[in-house]
Amino acid sequence: MTSKPDISPPSTRDRILEVAERLFAERGYNKVSLRSITAAAEANMAAVHYYFRTKEALLRAIFEARVAPISEERKRLLREVLERSGDARPPIRDVLAAFIGPGVRLARTPEGAVFNQLSAICSVDPDPTVRAIVFSVHDEVAQEFVRALQRACPELDPKVFFVRLQCVFGSMMYIRANNGRVNRLLPQDAPLPHDVDALLDMMLDFLAAGLAAPGSTRSAGTAAYTHPLTAAEQGTTDCTASLPDAEAARPRRRKARPRDA
Repeated sequence: MTSKPDISPPSTRDRILEVAERLFAERGYNKVSLRSITAAAEANMAAVHYYFRTKEALLRAIFEARVAPISEERKRLLREVLERSGDARPPIRDVLAAFIGPGVRLARTPEGAVFNQLSAICSVDPDPTVRAIVFSVHDEVAQEFVRALQRACPELDPKVFFVRLQCVFGSMMYIRANNGRVNRLLPQDAPLPHDVDALLDMMLDFLAAGLAAPGSTRSAGTAAYTHPLTAAEQGTTDCTASLPDAEAARPRRRKARPRDA
């Protein structure tokens, strides 16, 4: 007689995590209360406080659980790229694939689609605490990616590299979120490819070409863009170019000369 597979129901903690992830993704972090989470998860407030203590800690637990396997895969793939390259510069496309690939593949799964929607919403949330959670769980492997990418294109001016890195992350987040904006602008017969490998190839073709392109004649001498958020809020690292001092960059007005009597 064969034993039946263990199909035990999810634990209370897992139910809370699953429901919170879905509700945060649908409504946004600040529009979801702990009471609405416990009601949907058929749990009580005591259970939330026991497992997570605060809503902020609950959000962090969601991100840590989802990001941990992606980060490990990214680290492994980046390490393999650098080992294959030895002392030579690693191929730009290979570095990009090692970092972007795991996230894109996750986004095309049912559970990954929910998490990627949550990631997209939280990464631009006006609450700096929410953004800090998103950035902190990705920081370690993201810094490894930045260092590898700098090795792959060492000729780029730091300011140019800064802007192009913004474009890399922006493209990755937008495609992973797949919010339907481009579908409104293009015919309905041209959606994102369902084939993950085809989608990834298209992204890598575009981003690798952009990073490898020579900078414009104005690029090196142009002051870096000063984002209204602070460096800490953006989650920038010491691998990025420093931004100019806003006061020093501000144009000075001439003093008005007194008119002759």
